[in-house]
Formats: sequence, structure tokens, C-alpha cells
Amino acid sequence: MIRYINCFRKKSDVSAEEFREYWNGAEYNELIERIAAFYQTVRYAKNLTLRVEMGQKLISDRGMGEPYDGIIEYYWDNAHQLSALYETPEARTLGEQVNKYQSGFIDLTRSTAFFTEDGN
Repeated sequence: MIRYINCFRKKSDVSAEEFREYWNGAEYNELIERIAAFYQTVRYAKNLTLRVEMGQKLISDRGMGEPYDGIIEYYWDNAHQLSALYETPEARTLGEQVNKYQSGFIDLTRSTAFFTEDGN
């Protein structure tokens, strides 16, 4: 299984509540679903980070930095078709739409994305 993981941090001028409103908004949900369908994923997940006492304790005890505010993951059995799909005009249009929406609440300069492979 191949997985593409997006780890997002909110903009500094966006409150946690505002971030959640954008994140859970119908427009964003529709965009993420369209991306998953376009790139022919077998599964996707969109998750918010829980700010709970135990999480903060683990971070503090281990000397780690602050967690990301949200994570989106896309899954494929293989990713051979991604490159061809990514170069299409449809992909560019979809990318522009999601970037425009995310620009209201996500700081992409402090966010990251990467691929992983299931090692089992």
C-alpha cells in the first residue's frame, strides 16, 4: 500500500476554532473527495489533531515539537498512474481550487507532505 500524507499547520492568525470550521466545511470536504476520486485512491482519511492532556504530556516528556493541526492521507495499492494524472489540466484546476481554499487557514510553509510504503 502506498500512502501520501499531508501534515498541515494552521495560519498563525487563525484560531483553533476557525481552523476546525474551515477543515470541517462542506466545500473542503467536497474538494478532498474530488481529489481522492480524481487520483483513483482506494481510501482517504482527513483527521484533526486532538489537543488532549495525554498528548501534551507525551510531547513534553519526549521533548517533541508541537503536533500538526490536521492530516490528510490518500491510499493506493500502487501509485503508477499518479504521475500521468498529476500532469493533466484537470489536476492543475483541482490543485488551484484546493490551494485557494487552503490559503484561508493553512500555512503551507510550515506544513509538509510525503509518500510512505507499507512495510508488511
